[in-house]
Amino acid sequence: MKNFIEKLGAFLAALLFVIVAWYLYDTLREKTFEERIADIIHLEDCRERTGQLETYLADPDPRIRARAALAVGRIGGNGSGRLLYKLFTTDEMDVAETAAFALGLTDEKQFAVRLLDLSVEAPSKIGAAAVTAAGRLADTTMPDVIDAIAGHLSHPSPEVREAALMALFRAGASDKADVITGLLASEPDEQVRVTALYALARMRIGTAVDVYEQYLADPDPWVRSLAIMGLGASGGKEAVRYLTIALNDGDNNVATQAIAGLAGKTESGVAKKLAGKLEKEIDEKLTVQLINALRRQEYAGAADLVRQIMEERPTPNIVAAGVTYLAAVQKDRAVMLIDSLLTLDNRDIRAACAEAYGIVGGMNVVPRLAGLFKDSEPIVRAGAFEQLVTIDSANVDFYIKTALNDTDYMLPIMALDQIGTRKLADYLPRVHSMMVRPDSTRVDIRRSLLDVAGSFIGENKNDTTARQVLVAGILDPEYVIRREAAGIYRELLDENRWDMVPPAPTSLTRREIERAIRKYTTNPTATIVTEKGEIELELFFEVAPRTVMTIIDLAQDGFYDGLTFHRVIGNFVAQAGCPRGAGWGGPPEMMRCEYSDQPYERGTVGIATSGKDTGGSQFFITYSPQPHLEGRYTVIGRVLIGMDVVDQIVRGDTIKTILIHEE
Repeated sequence: MKNFIEKLGAFLAALLFVIVAWYLYDTLREKTFEERIADIIHLEDCRERTGQLETYLADPDPRIRARAALAVGRIGGNGSGRLLYKLFTTDEMDVAETAAFALGLTDEKQFAVRLLDLSVEAPSKIGAAAVTAAGRLADTTMPDVIDAIAGHLSHPSPEVREAALMALFRAGASDKADVITGLLASEPDEQVRVTALYALARMRIGTAVDVYEQYLADPDPWVRSLAIMGLGASGGKEAVRYLTIALNDGDNNVATQAIAGLAGKTESGVAKKLAGKLEKEIDEKLTVQLINALRRQEYAGAADLVRQIMEERPTPNIVAAGVTYLAAVQKDRAVMLIDSLLTLDNRDIRAACAEAYGIVGGMNVVPRLAGLFKDSEPIVRAGAFEQLVTIDSANVDFYIKTALNDTDYMLPIMALDQIGTRKLADYLPRVHSMMVRPDSTRVDIRRSLLDVAGSFIGENKNDTTARQVLVAGILDPEYVIRREAAGIYRELLDENRWDMVPPAPTSLTRREIERAIRKYTTNPTATIVTEKGEIELELFFEVAPRTVMTIIDLAQDGFYDGLTFHRVIGNFVAQAGCPRGAGWGGPPEMMRCEYSDQPYERGTVGIATSGKDTGGSQFFITYSPQPHLEGRYTVIGRVLIGMDVVDQIVRGDTIKTILIHEE
């Protein structure tokens, strides 16, 4: 026995020696490039700005320094701006450019002025990066910064002028519209001129009609759509005339924008023009948009036409648009039609019927809505709840209590929104009791509980119960909840609680990330197989490695098989990947955002979120360039082949499967 114990002791001592030796070797040896990048990605995914990450900011390899800077910006938090600003002012050009972009992600607004001061005499590449970052940090409460950005419109470099225009747009500087239009009078660079058009149109500057008119015949449909967007914000018969002409543009994105512009016009004859377009339209997305535009116009003259279209082309999208239109223009005379549609086994149509009853209004529809409030589908119950709390105000308390107890999380979230909006203080104890039981309350609901607390604290900083909810939030086991609670402390109470936000849990190890880095020396591709055809994607592993790895895993596990495109908006995006088919679902683990300066062009693939670091399985494909999404939503790839298929997608179309090609 003694001999056995001696041998066991010797074995354990040897094992301990090997472990210690390996630890010392692994710690002290120089790590490979792939190992260092994997370290950075892992720390970024854990949202840990450790000493190790800061050490990488001084790495001899500029690629490592740049990647570490990007990680610091994505993580953010107090002190991140100081680290990045130092790198911006002392490092070589490529690293400084990345540091500037990362600094723009930190929300440390005090660095906007410093960036602009340095950008004046900096090389144009660095100047443009600095101005872009300042625009991300600025807002309308910072007039001095906005003035300084506008001063860069006279910079000799077109790249800097373009960056200044986008910075003004991002800062919401609509008061600089005259300065932007003044620039166009002498601007020689066409790309800068288009960026000025974009800024004016997106800020809905209605006085820039002369600018918009210049681009109505541009060969690029996106540019034409910007001109139409701007005219949609402009008044007068001339704007209506141009919008009417654009209804027949050969590009559906332009026609979509024209419909949107005309829908808000009050001039006589507009509704008849829309109805005339509807009579000839065969595209489903445009048909739905035209019906919705006529509803907004409150034009009853197309009622027979809409009924005919619903009979001839009874797709769920057309029927849903048609029934809400008819409810709007025929009121209670549409009730019989609404009743008949409830027999259809389609939840989207039943949800539209709930909306239609609400449009009809009056207490007579309450029993019908009450029936839908018990529907088997959460999206239908949610639609009924939304109408009932508006129509039947005497029983709001009953509806909120019922929704709070619903088995699906969609209804409690909607009930909490009503509590916060209506400032129903009697519910605060219930809100607190739900918040302190994180094991039995979903993360999605706990986020809404924090929103409720914030709405009360915004009105009364000393509200004891609301502050107790916030305390529970900052102690919550979930990273996202703590981070959002810390944000409320900072914004509403001017208190710094960021040191109480723990690292985020991650399911990926450094070794797994390192293996992926070695594996994906070239970007993997994916094929989305739909009922309309195939869409081939390139996945940007280097841009968003953690997200791409997750999407690949989900696809290979068959997660996307049978899911639908649940959100399709012309001239914007086609979105899919919700297992509930309504935009409320995803896998259990939330993904951290991997913001980049990758542009959102036509065919860019991005990740949908409901706030920072809340990504999941849902992705979208852009129909046209969307620069306002840049740096705000993770880019994971682009369409290589099949944009014609994307153009045909309508809401409800099914993904058969997603195939991953790794070699």
